[in-house]
Amino acid sequence: MIGQKPAGKSKTARALVTATRPLWTTGFFAVFYLGLLALLIFLPGASLLDRLRWLDSGICAQIPSHSFYPGGERLPLCARNTGIYLGFIVTLIVLYSTGRGRAQQLPPWQMIVVLVSGIVALAIDGFNSLALDLGLPHLYEPHNLLRLATGLVTGLAMALLALPILNQLFWREQNQLRNLRSWKNLLVYLAVLMLCFFAVASQSIIVLYPLALLSTIGILIALSSINLILIIALSRRSGTFEYYRQLLPFFSLALILALGEMLALAQLKLTLLQSLGM
Repeated sequence: MIGQKPAGKSKTARALVTATRPLWTTGFFAVFYLGLLALLIFLPGASLLDRLRWLDSGICAQIPSHSFYPGGERLPLCARNTGIYLGFIVTLIVLYSTGRGRAQQLPPWQMIVVLVSGIVALAIDGFNSLALDLGLPHLYEPHNLLRLATGLVTGLAMALLALPILNQLFWREQNQLRNLRSWKNLLVYLAVLMLCFFAVASQSIIVLYPLALLSTIGILIALSSINLILIIALSRRSGTFEYYRQLLPFFSLALILALGEMLALAQLKLTLLQSLGM
């Protein structure tokens, strides 16, 4: 009939719009993230390291004697927290780069015991260090390298134990994939952590900015993951996602909230210290 549009053309147009919509969405958020990074790096005023130290200050005590100084510059996080969040983000990078980012099954129980033992070791080292700071009897003399090592193992455990649970919450498709399959696989992760350990311990100026950025990103991802769980639960979208691009708007909101939370904690810490005259 005259004036009636061909059905085939209409379907083709709708298919084209549907196909290009994810590209626009992904592009928008890519520009958004690059804009945040550009503000952090190029905004006039304080240096990048000063901004990172301020951002992280509500999360970490940042005790100078408990910190590393690559190139003579103090890292934004103390040795223990540098280890935790560096180990966390590096483990996530390895998981996603090896195609295990959507694994939904926890490691075998024997490996879980080993991972949890690493967290226990960090707790023991932390209480031992606290006892020394308070002038109480302690088991041994604390050392920043030990703080770093136990932190890295804890970050590894956090990523390997938390990600499968998050994947079960997010994704519609169920799978029996394990993110940690064998002892040999675990040794690969430990080898990566050893590289991180020596990079921090070297205190070379070359690793200053990568370590500062990666450890701070680790905090942001950890906080964003907690926020994301709440957002997904409130929106009743559990188990409905098929593609990363569908999850991206929710994660971006979680990331913005995490940034706000870190800034609020930093300001709260500063206010408390000022009220105490410190």
